[in-house]
Amino acid sequence: MSLKQGRFVERTVVYVGAVLVFLLVAFPLYGVVLTSLQREEDVRSTNVNFFPTYVTFEHFAEVLRPGHIVPIREAMTNSIVISALTAVVTVTLALPATYALTRLRLPGRRFIIAALIAVYLFPTLLFVLPIYIQAVQWGLTDTFQGLLIPYVAFSLPFTIWILRGFLESLPVEIEEAAQLDGCNQLQLFTQIVVPLMRPGLVAGLLMVFILAWVEFLTPLLFTSDLKILPVSLGLYRSTYDIKIGQLAAAAVLTALPVLALTTLFQRMITEVITAGAHR
Repeated sequence: MSLKQGRFVERTVVYVGAVLVFLLVAFPLYGVVLTSLQREEDVRSTNVNFFPTYVTFEHFAEVLRPGHIVPIREAMTNSIVISALTAVVTVTLALPATYALTRLRLPGRRFIIAALIAVYLFPTLLFVLPIYIQAVQWGLTDTFQGLLIPYVAFSLPFTIWILRGFLESLPVEIEEAAQLDGCNQLQLFTQIVVPLMRPGLVAGLLMVFILAWVEFLTPLLFTSDLKILPVSLGLYRSTYDIKIGQLAAAAVLTALPVLALTTLFQRMITEVITAGAHR
């Protein structure tokens, strides 16, 4: 077999594998979307069409109706607010921490970085319970502040790790040249580093937003009256008659922001995540 033929076979295998993985991932999503666009009687029927002959949005209209038994509309609003707040606060805190751990000669820097990574080696419940006990004592349950604290705490190490890899991929010579021109440390950070980090910051905001959007365990423990979207989906199990079409529509509404953000900003997110590997 020639070299050209070998590359052709290799590419064919890669593309076939990619298509198979895509089908395995996409098929369940297609099934949920298809269910959300069909009438309830057809969803429960044994003669389900793989390619629908009609489309209806009645399930979406129903789950977004004010006063619905499962408050999806209220939960979506609350999830958007808490996810956006988490993204902004986390990136705001992560940016100076990333710069200090990457560019400054801090004592114990390697230990701090290793500790940040080690956080994800332990079960989340190990950290949630002490925070929950403290939140109860401070009266922060069922509040945005009570959710914001654990959300930021869990997202911050990951964000620092991501931004650190991106910052290390930037040429340090630019900062050295600015220092030779008379920039102090604050000017160097605000006028040179922050503009250069803009793609990483945008990607960090998007990733933290997605992490907060899909978080389930924390709002499950910290909220009862405050409705958050992933937890609200579970309320369908407590209803007398589960509406499969409505449940599918609510699931689509939950997944839609994640799919939209990752599709629109896929290239930027990939570049930031892999930036540290190319330095």
